[in-house]
Amino acid sequence: MDAILMLAQGLLVGFSVLGIVAADPAGIWRHLATLAVALLGTAVLSRVNPEYLVRIARALFVLWLLLLLWVLFEGTGPGSQQEARRWIAIGGLYFQPSEFMKVILVLYLASFFERRGTDYPIIGPVLAIGLAAGMIGAETDLGTAIFLLSLSLFILVIIGVPLRRLLAIGLLVLILTVSVHGIFQHDRFQHLYVRIDAWRVLNQDTLLGRWLRFDPDLLEKLGSKDPDYARLVHDALLQPRRARLIMKAAGPLGHGPGAGLPYQLPQRNNDFIFATITYATGWFGAAMLILAYALVFARGLQIATRSSGAVSVVALGLTGYLTLQALMNIAVTTAVVPVTGISLPMISSGGSGLLAAGIAFGILHAISARVLKPEVAR
Repeated sequence: MDAILMLAQGLLVGFSVLGIVAADPAGIWRHLATLAVALLGTAVLSRVNPEYLVRIARALFVLWLLLLLWVLFEGTGPGSQQEARRWIAIGGLYFQPSEFMKVILVLYLASFFERRGTDYPIIGPVLAIGLAAGMIGAETDLGTAIFLLSLSLFILVIIGVPLRRLLAIGLLVLILTVSVHGIFQHDRFQHLYVRIDAWRVLNQDTLLGRWLRFDPDLLEKLGSKDPDYARLVHDALLQPRRARLIMKAAGPLGHGPGAGLPYQLPQRNNDFIFATITYATGWFGAAMLILAYALVFARGLQIATRSSGAVSVVALGLTGYLTLQALMNIAVTTAVVPVTGISLPMISSGGSGLLAAGIAFGILHAISARVLKPEVAR
């Protein structure tokens, strides 16, 4: 296994444990068990030939499309949000196919461009990206759908797909995504507009000090006359506002994992765990966490450049998955972008997300063992 990737992954696992201890001490044993499964996934995939994964990528992609379709009809949602169907219940376990689609789409695109080249008619990538993003968006998981589109664009640009192909792919993917999204739309997407308006209001300096109470001027600032909608926006403001205040109160060295957060933060162990870790370890600890992801990015790009063909695309795509998703999560926590529901890879709680990240690391380890082994031997 790659020593540098092991170091970076080990740092992320350490921050994950620390974050859960600070956020949800009662859930630490369950989280440790989930991390153990994720690390087992890393160990297993590190022994698999990545070229074999590329060969079976189309079959995996079709299987996962069927699972996403199953979620739309038979899936379940978080808590009371039953309209947000994202999980498949298998016995007492909950499985989220969209998390694994991030890895499988990378494998599929690598397989396609190895067989067809970068200047081939575009129907394959259009169907792959559009159907995957459309079905996930129809689950009301628009954050993951947007991330898949962004990850795909990252891969296509880096591998050198001609501009005319990029424009055609982008246009057709947008049409297909919106079409699939619209088939399943049943007034379930109001929360997306609420989050966007909450982000817009959050970044108005005049409101930053009012997070504890309902703002009577909110209707005017939203340009809305609906008090119920204003109340929804107010509620959506609480979490990102509190995350910002928590990180501001962290100080350079933090308060330790046992200090407890100064404000209630419902998603403190998942989407907003970066704020929890920052409060526990301080701004210095937050910088170390970002550096761990930077290490993954640098080593992943090195592995990709030393590889060739589809395997190089896989290394590039998985590096993008792990680091671009981390960047998006941190941007949400710091209120740079609206809330998306994207977790912090290899850190946030949640079995599917942790296992998918563990698998991505395992494949990177497997590629590294094949392309960097001579370098290690010297």
